Amino acid sequence: MTQSFTIPYNRLIKLDKTSSTPIYMQIANQLSNAIQRTIIPIDTKLPGSRKLATLLQVNRNTIIAAFDELTTQGWLISLPNQGTFVQQKKSQIQLKSQVFPSVTAYDFPVDNRLDLPNHQHGCTYYFTDGTPDIRLGLQEELAAIFSANLKRKQHSKYFDPYSVKSRLTLAKQVVTYLNVTRNIQVRPTNVLLTQSVSSALSLCTRLLLKAADQVAIDAYSYYGSNIILQQTGAELHRIPFDHDGLDLQALEKLCQHTPIRLLYIRANHQYPTTQSLNIQKRVKLLQLAQRYDFIVIEDDSTFDFHYNNHPPLPLLSGDATGRVIYLTTLGKALASDLSTAVILAPENLISELEKYKALIEENKNYYTTHVLTELIEEGILFRHQVKVNKIYKERRDYFCDMLQQLFADHIEFTIPEGDLAVWVTFRTPVNLMRVRAFCLLRDLYIPTTLLYQSKILTGIRLGFAHLTLEEMDHCLPIFHQASLD
Repeated sequence: MTQSFTIPYNRLIKLDKTSSTPIYMQIANQLSNAIQRTIIPIDTKLPGSRKLATLLQVNRNTIIAAFDELTTQGWLISLPNQGTFVQQKKSQIQLKSQVFPSVTAYDFPVDNRLDLPNHQHGCTYYFTDGTPDIRLGLQEELAAIFSANLKRKQHSKYFDPYSVKSRLTLAKQVVTYLNVTRNIQVRPTNVLLTQSVSSALSLCTRLLLKAADQVAIDAYSYYGSNIILQQTGAELHRIPFDHDGLDLQALEKLCQHTPIRLLYIRANHQYPTTQSLNIQKRVKLLQLAQRYDFIVIEDDSTFDFHYNNHPPLPLLSGDATGRVIYLTTLGKALASDLSTAVILAPENLISELEKYKALIEENKNYYTTHVLTELIEEGILFRHQVKVNKIYKERRDYFCDMLQQLFADHIEFTIPEGDLAVWVTFRTPVNLMRVRAFCLLRDLYIPTTLLYQSKILTGIRLGFAHLTLEEMDHCLPIFHQASLD
C-alpha cells in the first residue's frame, strides 16, 4: 500500500474560505479529483483525521465530514484498526469490464477522398494553400470590443433566438462594406450570412442541384468544393483554362451538346493558379450563362487580398439577369472566429436558403455578430485589411524573389496580383510525393492537397502569407533541396 506521507496534501488541497462551497466539500472534491487523476493512487492509506486537520489547518470534524462524503461516493473505505484507504469505485470497475465495440453493427458509406485534408503532423514549419497569419490579428482591439459588448446590459434582449434585429443590423453593414469594396448594389434582403464558404456552397448546391445534373468546373480546382458538388449526385465537367482564365470556347462547346445546370468558378484568384478572368471574358461568360440558361456560383472568398489599386470587380457587379450567386468572406484577415461567409443572391433564393440554413446553423453567435458589426461600422475591419495587405505584399515579393533565386529556370510561376499563395509548375517532372517525404524528415510539412501531378503537369500551390521572412528563409531552401536532390 502507498504510504500517505509521500503525498503533500497541504499543497494538493487549496481551500477558499470566501467560497460558497463548504470547506468539507472543497476537501472532498479536490481529493476525489486527485484520485481520478491517479495523483493519489488506489490503496493509498490517508493520514488520520487529526493529522490531516493539522496539515490543512481546519477542524477535525471538517475532515471527518469530508471522509464521510468520499466514503459515500465510493472513493474511500474505512477498515477497523487499520485506517482509511483509497479504493476503486465499483462503477469504474464495471466500466472497465465492458469492452467498447470497435466497429458498428451497420453499414455506412465511407468516402476516402475526405481523408486528404485530415493528415496530422508534428512539424514546426509547414506550407498551406494560402492562409492568413493569425499573429497579425487584432488581438488587443478584439479583446476590448468583446469586453465592452459583454458588459452591455441591453444585449439580453438579443438572446431571443427568433429575433432578427442584430442579424439585420450586421446585414446592413455588410451591404455597405461590399458596396464600397466591390461595387455591388444590393439590399439586406439579398444577404445571407453563414459560418464558412464551404457551408454556403453546400447550402446552395443542396437547393439547386439534384442527381444527374451537369456541372462545369475548372480543370484544376479546390478538392473541397468538388466533393461538395459531387455529393449532390451531379456530374462534373472539367473546363480547361489558359493564362487569362477559363477557356470559354471549351465551355460553349460543352453547352452546345450538354444541358449545363451550373458553373462553379473563381473569377478572381482561380484555385490553384491565382489567375483572374479578364474583363472581356467576364462579359462573355455572363452572355453564355444567359444564352445556355445556367447558374453561375462565383466563389470570391479571397477578394480582400489584392495588391494593386484596381482589383477586378466580381461577376455579380455586372449581372442584371439574376444568374450569379456570389460567395465571399468578411474578416478573414482577422484569422479568428469572426470570419464570416456571405451569400449574395436575388431575394427569392435567399429566402429559400434561409430555411435550409435554419436546419443546420442556429443563430447563437450574438456577441460575435455585434463585434463584427462594430468592426465594419467603425472602419476597423477595412483599415486592418489595408494594413495586412501591405505586409502580405512584402511577403509575396520576398517569397517570389527567393523562388527565382533558388530554382532559376527549373520552375515557372507568375507573381500573383492577389490571393495568399503562389502557383508553381516544374519544367521537368518531379516526384512531388518524394519531395513531401524529404521535407517531412526535415521538420517541414506539405499537405498532399497542395500537390498537382499528372503526365502533363507537375505543380504545387504554396501559401506565403502565414510565413514571416525569417520562416521563408528556413522553409524554401529545404523545399529547393527536396525538389532538385
